[in-house]
Amino acid sequence: MSLKILLISPIGLKKILGAEFFFKLPFLGLPTIAAYTPPDCEIKMVDERIRQVDFEEDGDLIGITVMTPLATRAYEIADAFKRRGKKVVMGGMHVSALPDEALQHCDAVAIGEGEQVWPQMVEDFKRGELRQIYKAEKLFDLAAAQPPRWDIIDKGLYSPVDFIETTRGCPINCNFCAVTQFYGAKYRTKPVNLVEEMVAKVKPVDKVLALKNLIFFVDDNIIANRKHCMELLNMLKTYNIQWIGQASISVAKDDEILKLMSETRCLGLLIGMESLSEETLAECGKRINKPAEYEWAVAKLHRYGIGVKATFMIGFDNDDPSVFPKMARFIRKSSFDSVYFSILTPYPGTRLYQKLEEEGRLLHNDWEKYDTAHVVFRPKKMTVQQLEQGFIWLYKKTLSLGSIVLRLARARTNPQFFLPDNLAFRACLLKMLRGG
Repeated sequence: MSLKILLISPIGLKKILGAEFFFKLPFLGLPTIAAYTPPDCEIKMVDERIRQVDFEEDGDLIGITVMTPLATRAYEIADAFKRRGKKVVMGGMHVSALPDEALQHCDAVAIGEGEQVWPQMVEDFKRGELRQIYKAEKLFDLAAAQPPRWDIIDKGLYSPVDFIETTRGCPINCNFCAVTQFYGAKYRTKPVNLVEEMVAKVKPVDKVLALKNLIFFVDDNIIANRKHCMELLNMLKTYNIQWIGQASISVAKDDEILKLMSETRCLGLLIGMESLSEETLAECGKRINKPAEYEWAVAKLHRYGIGVKATFMIGFDNDDPSVFPKMARFIRKSSFDSVYFSILTPYPGTRLYQKLEEEGRLLHNDWEKYDTAHVVFRPKKMTVQQLEQGFIWLYKKTLSLGSIVLRLARARTNPQFFLPDNLAFRACLLKMLRGG
């Protein structure tokens, strides 16, 4: 009789700006972990965005992935299964940062990348020898990567986007980012032939349903290893696909890369611009960004037909209430295809969290509010209320229909993608303002 494993992806209990009301995108984590499960096991996955957890589920081992804003719900699920006598294991960035907290709710935790420890956890459970802590002692070699087990989800219930990973890690090491803490500062690349195996399974572009077959490369910075990026893009030229990804603003200085991105039908890039202040960028460790170059960089990408989704954070120590009208004026005159704001959030395990904890500025550990839409620390140059109200005001200004139309009219790049993106975030904002 095979071992039955239930993998669970929790959902937040509070609705927040940016929640996927319209775009239900499949998370990559659990299908990836499923690929490293011993073949004699029966796997079932529950994504709470799609359906509720059945606590009477016939599973021998319950595995739960945990991101910080979802930790409260994850612990509730774990506690409920534990009360029914089930063995529960947990992993993910939050668990890796706070394993002792997680162990109050489960039998075992995975610290670090799951590929390294999950198979051993399962085998130990089979033998009745499950330990409390499993820690990856080294970074995972992406040359040994297995393709995700997408067969454990019903892809028809999600937005038609294929998630593909080609790299891990980030050498920039911003003080607010958990990526370097979890994946390491070493930039690792997946052999392009392994990436091609996944790309080849994506259906060609449908001329009627323009976004039917879209790849999202989830890499934090797809251009960080130029040689690998060039190899990847040259491979993509042979496939009739469309894609989006994430990159640093330095991509604007590489015409050869931009040309290849255009030729491979890159619809847009998410670029973390973070702030309009060089002093703030130096404070958080992102000196690579130069605010004076933002508009030039966007115009450069637009010349190659590549849209820009710019992301900014509000609440740095150098930010005072004047940051909101200054940012609004900048966005209104810009040609960004889309913008996304977040309140600076100190995730456990980051240097920012450690700094604010040492300074006694953390307000609480109510993890549900660590969602980038709530203030969880005492700002230096404004009150908590000023930061939260300014954040909402900024979104109302930049997501007004007039602002959206003006920006997209200036950009003139891939409106089939960016108009729905803007309208979806506008709808999320309106729902949040109504208290929905």
